Amino acid sequence: MKRVKPFVADEHDVKNFNDQGFLRKLARYALRLGRPVVEQLYALYYMLRSDATPMRSKMVIVGALLYFVSPIDLIPDILGPLGFSDDLAVVAMVFKQVKAHLTDDIRSKAATATAQLMQRLRLFRNTQLLICKD
Repeated sequence: MKRVKPFVADEHDVKNFNDQGFLRKLARYALRLGRPVVEQLYALYYMLRSDATPMRSKMVIVGALLYFVSPIDLIPDILGPLGFSDDLAVVAMVFKQVKAHLTDDIRSKAATATAQLMQRLRLFRNTQLLICKD
């Protein structure tokens, strides 16, 4: 049996992290993931972008965010809530490891971004429901 080499993020991955890919997937699945998970993901994202977060922590964060974005999972995301269980475990574990770098400013940015995204998605969903009824 062939062994799979574990992914280890480095400074190059941190500098070249695809913000748009992450934000797109987060928006696509936010309602399924729920507010607490979305807020944790935003917090990790803002810690990644913070100059105050040490590079070692940024490498751990980027590994978790890349796992979330990656279409290759232990449990495919298309399986609904069960499909995100591996992603959620990775996010929760990494969040616990780096939460010492979670400042009030980052916490506030994450809460604001989450509230705005969830409101936008609910408005969009309600608009779609109204269109379908006509």
